Amino acid sequence: MKKYEAMGGENISDTAKQMVKLAKKSNDRVKATFNGIGLVTGPDGRPEDITKFYRKECERRSKAYHNSPEGKAVAKRTKEANKIAEVKKEGILPFGVMNPTVWKETVEKNKDGYGSCVARYAARWANMMETEMAKGKKLKEVADKMSHKADVEGITGFMYGCAVSILAKVWKYGEELRRWHNKDTQIGTEGDKANENGGVLNPALFCVVPR
Repeated sequence: MKKYEAMGGENISDTAKQMVKLAKKSNDRVKATFNGIGLVTGPDGRPEDITKFYRKECERRSKAYHNSPEGKAVAKRTKEANKIAEVKKEGILPFGVMNPTVWKETVEKNKDGYGSCVARYAARWANMMETEMAKGKKLKEVADKMSHKADVEGITGFMYGCAVSILAKVWKYGEELRRWHNKDTQIGTEGDKANENGGVLNPALFCVVPR
């Protein structure tokens, strides 16, 4: 059996033609490897048959990879990365700001990766809650669900607490959100006490929020 070495720059059609040419000239079977796929033809072979086999094998291997644990993990990471890229490009969504000066300062003082993510999350969360509330729903009915739906960048517990602290100061429904959060988070009566003194349970101290 003869062996054909594909030349640099050849496509599969070129390789198939050269394999058939060599097989006819030598009156022998010819083998070759193209992009890791083994190919074989004989003196009566046709280039189109080689090309068809190659493409079908590529498709089979692609499907097998995408259905494998590794392929699924890569697809998931790629999807998440693309989604985060879209969110960053989207920027900060609009919402009902009652204190534009503080909100502007908050955004300007949190332009690092961590802080900017918090600002985007807070705005996205408020935007989503407002959309649901415009349909007649109450904040307490949508806050938790929208907090998860808005989390497309993988926020931490600190970042969530920071977002609550920010929105409590700048959002038109911020006080209602603060009270809901404290009641929803408390284990005993600490949430009730925080509501009385104007605090937020587990505030995110790593995020700069102007007073």
